[in-house]
Amino acid sequence: MKSLLVRFFYSFPIQLFLLHFRKYQVLLLFWAILFSTINGEFAKVFGGDALYLAPEYLGKVNFYSTSILGVATGLFVMSWNITTFILHTGRFKFLATTAQPFFKYCLNNSIFPIAFLLNLLLRSWEYQRYQQLSSVPEILLLTEGFICGYLLIIFFCFFYFFNADKNIGRRLEKKFGNPRNFLRLVLKPTQEKDENALPVHNYFSSFWRIRRARNVDHYNKHYLDSILKQHHFAAMITVGCALIFLVILAFLMDYPIFRIPAGASVMIFFAFLIGVAGAYAYLLQSWAIPMVLVMLFALNWMVEHDLLDNRNKAYGLNYKLRKQRPEYSVTALQQFFTQERADNDKKQTLQILEKWKEKHTGRKPKLIVINFSGGGLRAATWSMNVLQRLDTLMKGQLMNNTVLMTGASGGMMGASYYRALYLEKQLGRRIDMQDSSYTERISRDLLNCVFTSMAVNDFITPFRSFKIEDKRYAKDRGYAFEMQLNSNTNNSLAGTIRDYQEPERKAQIPMLVWSATINADGRRLIISPQPVSYLCAPEYASPSRTARDIDGVDFTQYFAAQDALDLRVTSAIRMCATFPYVLPNVFLPSVPIVDVMDAGIRDNFGQEPSMRFLYTFRQWINENTDGVVFIQVRDTRKNDIKSIKQSMKLNDMMFDPLFTMQQHWSAMQDFVQDNELNYLEGYFPGKFHRIIFQYVPQKEDKAAALSWHLTSREKIDIAGALDNPTNQASFDSVMHMVRKPMLTDHQQ
Repeated sequence: MKSLLVRFFYSFPIQLFLLHFRKYQVLLLFWAILFSTINGEFAKVFGGDALYLAPEYLGKVNFYSTSILGVATGLFVMSWNITTFILHTGRFKFLATTAQPFFKYCLNNSIFPIAFLLNLLLRSWEYQRYQQLSSVPEILLLTEGFICGYLLIIFFCFFYFFNADKNIGRRLEKKFGNPRNFLRLVLKPTQEKDENALPVHNYFSSFWRIRRARNVDHYNKHYLDSILKQHHFAAMITVGCALIFLVILAFLMDYPIFRIPAGASVMIFFAFLIGVAGAYAYLLQSWAIPMVLVMLFALNWMVEHDLLDNRNKAYGLNYKLRKQRPEYSVTALQQFFTQERADNDKKQTLQILEKWKEKHTGRKPKLIVINFSGGGLRAATWSMNVLQRLDTLMKGQLMNNTVLMTGASGGMMGASYYRALYLEKQLGRRIDMQDSSYTERISRDLLNCVFTSMAVNDFITPFRSFKIEDKRYAKDRGYAFEMQLNSNTNNSLAGTIRDYQEPERKAQIPMLVWSATINADGRRLIISPQPVSYLCAPEYASPSRTARDIDGVDFTQYFAAQDALDLRVTSAIRMCATFPYVLPNVFLPSVPIVDVMDAGIRDNFGQEPSMRFLYTFRQWINENTDGVVFIQVRDTRKNDIKSIKQSMKLNDMMFDPLFTMQQHWSAMQDFVQDNELNYLEGYFPGKFHRIIFQYVPQKEDKAAALSWHLTSREKIDIAGALDNPTNQASFDSVMHMVRKPMLTDHQQ
């Protein structure tokens, strides 16, 4: 028994497995990320597991998409084998005495790849069966595609290295000539033992055969090293090929057929990183870490001095006129957003309200304000479902009776799309606002394009750009996101915010305000085609406070010289929905430059701008309407606070103080806004009606992910939440309040 354990411990696969944990542990990080991702741990909140368990190609999960993922997985595995072969074979010189050393190395280095493949196939089966609701034959076809793609790469690589072995053999034969010269060079029985060598007793020479490892102490170690180095050179060629492939893929990504699944792109990118890391460590040896520090210092210096500027910009804005950029400071904001400017903007909005009132002759109408919460595609899809159901119940009059739409992140994506469709209908296009195909469109995947572009464009070809008129912008994951959103919505959102200026002024469509959070100071960036500087500061009733406390920036006025009205609608949505790291922060042309992030950081429910709007026009609303219907569409349950832990672990005590704000951010916003709404109700006595529509999953542990990807089951679950008793009661409340006064005379 003891001898069996010794043979097992000193077998080549076990020695390699242990060596990976002893040397170059950073390479294991890639495996850790992949294992964690497919098991729903790493990037779970972004839906990262869907990249591998439901890879999409041309909008579909099919044989071709899984085949591409299989090819990419094969490339990653071979890159792992190639890199570790270069780094570790110096410790296993017996390989130089075998035929096809690289094949034998891969065979014995298969513990991680085999474990990953089995894990991936099992998780894919579960995911497709219970999340995508696929049939067994469909799952088997997807599995077949993955295996075929994987084996294609494996066979191709081994064919390449088999030929490399032959070429190395020919070169050795040419160099040493007859066997006597060859033996004289190779055999050196008196040389010292190699201190770096690790003991290996046996190894797999084929899938079904175990052989004893040859003792090479009597071989000339320099000769063995020269053989292995020639194999290393052949291996490094493949790393260069991977880089060339990624560059080509980056330039072809504008064509849909070349937009491979995001999981495949990430795999190929990881394969490239592993190859580069291995080559870097192999060539620089002990200088590797100092050189990394030097390169990071140099890169930081170039960015600091604007020698390297690949910051993401808002498409349509003019970043060229540096001298005309507005100053961003407290003093400059106070001087610009004066009370006089706010009063002038109020007058223009009052004209819009008067035009809205003209559409409702007879009885005073109810004024509807709708607020949408953030939450990725989950929120976008839920918002579209709620709007369509409300519009159906109101016989197509929802938008006609709504004055303002505000919100954050994904919710505003759904709201923007719905309003854009309504405008197209107003302009004469045949559109059925209740058509479920529009909900299906807004729920289409956006995650694949973002991660594919991150892996290919952002890291490999960051120098690529595109032009809008004479303005140039980087082609990064922000660009990919907007292009995919336009594709998903059939270009309904492809225009500029200027396109909505006149329809809003004529009250043909509701006013819509996008928001973002300015990172520099937490102020709100308010994006609207109308001048709305009255939303940029609180209006104090007492004159004792003379200074204006500016807490927001009216985007179109402050950046008017930078063509603010030419901002693309998709860019406004993206600025409103910039989840950290998933999408790039958008930089604004100010002095100094500031960047913006997701609106949800400041207000994830979008209620603060609408509350200030109602307070600002409280007198007109009380005189000209039958009251306010304040609707909140949220993708999380209100008062849904996680249960308190019964016991605490050491890591809880260490890290809870750091992350408690993040964990309870939405709940704290709820508490604050509930208090604000309580005060606001006092300005509309008996005429303020708050109604909440909330996504409630059918099963608590099966809620749709906060992600830019939704599974088939999640889409069904979101639509099913409309029939939740609480939401049904909310629909009844809306109809009870607006049934009579919502229609114009000729409609009654």
